[in-house]
Amino acid sequence: MYQRKYSLPCLYYLFRNYRMKKTLITVALASAALSMTSAFADYRDVVTAPSAPYITAVPHVEERNEEGKYERSYRYMATTTALTKMKANGDRLIKERLNSLASNRQVISSSKLTDEQKLSLTLLIDNNVTALTALRTSIASSTDASSTKALVNSVYTNFRVYGILIPQIRLEKRVYDLENHGLKIASTTFPKIQTNIDENKAKGRDVTAWQKNLDDAKALVTKDLLAVAALSGRVAALKPADYGTTTKASIESINKELKAIEKDFNSINKLVRKPTVFKKLTQPVVTSMLSNTSWTWVSSTLGGVTTQAPAGDKFVLTFGKDKQLSSSTDCNRLMGKYEAGTSSLSVGPLAMTMMFCDGSKEGEYAAAVSSATSYRLDGTMLTLTSASGT
Repeated sequence: MYQRKYSLPCLYYLFRNYRMKKTLITVALASAALSMTSAFADYRDVVTAPSAPYITAVPHVEERNEEGKYERSYRYMATTTALTKMKANGDRLIKERLNSLASNRQVISSSKLTDEQKLSLTLLIDNNVTALTALRTSIASSTDASSTKALVNSVYTNFRVYGILIPQIRLEKRVYDLENHGLKIASTTFPKIQTNIDENKAKGRDVTAWQKNLDDAKALVTKDLLAVAALSGRVAALKPADYGTTTKASIESINKELKAIEKDFNSINKLVRKPTVFKKLTQPVVTSMLSNTSWTWVSSTLGGVTTQAPAGDKFVLTFGKDKQLSSSTDCNRLMGKYEAGTSSLSVGPLAMTMMFCDGSKEGEYAAAVSSATSYRLDGTMLTLTSASGT
């Protein structure tokens, strides 16, 4: 068994080597970071949609009428005592609800909803606060137990603050949040992505799949905005009279649909993500009506001078399928290339055999053909047009 011992010089060299290794590791990491930056530099123009607001479920609250608990005890109390206790209980119930509504009003006021949306919800709260405050006054001024009992019971039958009103306010806020998010994507994110697509298309990249994904995303957002509007109507339809019958199922159903819309909105980024690799855009092949046709010269007019073709079929002009142009004349042969669109035409340069023929009209003919910039078909007649004539 041996135990390694280090002298001070050895320790110095070990420490120096450690520092050098640490420096090399740091440099390597920095180089890797630069490489990653360079690798992802092409994605600085990627447009992303903002994350959808997180939608939590609004619980259905059981709001039981507490008066049943006091029914028996009231029977054995003196009338004055029972009346006092009923009023105190009613005041407590209303005070608790007013405090809860004030808290919800504060949440609405500090939210990112539009002013119009805030006003809609705060009016709903304020109207109920006004009605509860009036009920509180009526209970306080009531003089008989029977009337007071009915007034206290109306805290539940006419308001259902915990079971209906507060869930209604919170659901409507979630509806507004999703509506605002969908409209932001449609008005801001989608146009930016469309611009990005158009720029890449202009660079000769095949954006067909990307464009389809964007169109699908637009359709999805449109569908969800319509669903959000429908949910807003269902939330507004919740009322105290339906408590205990249909409201629980309605609240649970609305919660489920809001969550599904949130999921749709969060899928937008994946759907419209910029492709990592583009195919080269394949240019469509334009087939000209001139392709694979032959024509016999009839006449030409250049610079106001008209030349009639000699009798016979010596001057025959052929447009090949491979964009090769050829022609016979009364003396030589012409050869060259042509490009033709639906009406545009470009010819040349033309090559010609070099035989000499006295009295030949191939000069006028060759000039008419080589200067053509457009064409027109009219039955069995072809007219070539240039700056100097036809």
